[in-house]
Amino acid sequence: MTHPQVIVCAGGGGVGKTTTSAAIALAVARAGRRSLIVSLDPARRLADALGAELGTEAKQLDVDAQQGVLYGLMPDPRDSLGTFAELLFAEHPDALRRLRDNRVYRALEAAVPGIHELASIGLTWRAVGEHDIDVVVIDTAPSRNAIDFIGQPRRLAKLLGGRAVGWLANIGQHATVDGAAAKMGRVEKLLARVIGPAVLEVAALFTELARVRDRFLWLNAKTGDLLLRPDTRYFLVAAPTAAARDDAHYLAKRLRSLRVKPEAIILNSAFMPERPWVDVLEAAEDLSDPIRDVLETLQREAMLRESAASQVSTALASRHPELEQLRLPFVEASKPRDVVEILSASLDLDRLLLPGSLGLAV
Repeated sequence: MTHPQVIVCAGGGGVGKTTTSAAIALAVARAGRRSLIVSLDPARRLADALGAELGTEAKQLDVDAQQGVLYGLMPDPRDSLGTFAELLFAEHPDALRRLRDNRVYRALEAAVPGIHELASIGLTWRAVGEHDIDVVVIDTAPSRNAIDFIGQPRRLAKLLGGRAVGWLANIGQHATVDGAAAKMGRVEKLLARVIGPAVLEVAALFTELARVRDRFLWLNAKTGDLLLRPDTRYFLVAAPTAAARDDAHYLAKRLRSLRVKPEAIILNSAFMPERPWVDVLEAAEDLSDPIRDVLETLQREAMLRESAASQVSTALASRHPELEQLRLPFVEASKPRDVVEILSASLDLDRLLLPGSLGLAV
C-alpha cells in the first residue's frame, strides 16, 4: 500500500478549521486524486460543511470530480471505545464478546481519554487501505488539547511494550474465584491486594488485551506512521481575532513540545475578495441614499476586517517568524458547503502539498 500524504489542521473554535480542511480535501479530489477527509471534532461540523451524512465507514461523496474521489469519515465519539475494540479484536470474536461483558470495560466506555482520536486514526488507516487514498486531511477538534493525541503512539508503545499488561494478564490467567492463587508472583499478589474485590474483572480485562497486544502495537505503529512521518504536514488555522491568535501561539508551542514542526499558519477571513457588483454600483451616476449607505458600510467593514487581520498577522509573524502565513479570503456565503466550494477554488495544491513550496493562490 502506498503511503498517503497526510495533512493535519489544528486551531481554536470558530476559525473556519473544518471548512478549510474540507476545502483542501475537495481540491485534492478535483485535481484528480483520491482524498479522505477525517473529522475528530465531537461537534460533527464536517457533515454540515459537506452537506452529507457521515459516520464510522468512509463514505464516497458527490464532488463533481472527473477522475478524483473524495471520501468522508466522521466517527461518533459516543462509540469510540467500542469501535476501537472491534478494530483490535477483529480476529477474536469470542474475546470481544467477553470484553463487552466485562464490568470494568463497560465502566470505561465513556471515560477513556483520547480513545476517540485513537479509534478515529485507526479507522483512517483502515480506510486508506480499503480505498487506496492519496491524501488524508485530518480536522482536529477545536480545542487547545485537541492535538495531544499526536503523542499517543509514543506513549502507548512504551506502555504496551512494557510489563504492566503481562502482570495483570497473569492475574487473570491464574487467579481463583476468591482472587488468590499460588501461581501468582509477588508483584501480581501485591496488585491483587491493592485492587481489591474487583481484581478478577480488571485481570480479565487485561487478559483479553494481552491477547491482542501485538495487534494493538501494530495498529499503534500505523497510527504513528500517519501522524509522525517527516512528510506529515501540520497547519495552524486562525482568524482575525485575539482568541484565535492566542490559540495559534499555544498550539505552535504544544506541537513543538510533541516533537512536531508546524508547517504554516492559515489565516482565514484575512481580506475581502473583489466584489465586481460593488464597483458597478460605485460607478453609477445616480445612487439613492440607502445604497450609498450600504456601500459605505461595506467599505468600512472591509477596512476593519483588513486592519484586524493585519494586527493578528503581525503578532503571529513576531512570535513565529519561521512559519509562513497563508491568507484566505472572507467568504460571503450562507451555506457551509458553499464556503467550502469557494475556498477550495482558491487553493494552489502543488504549493500547498509539496514541502518547501508553500502558498495559496487567492
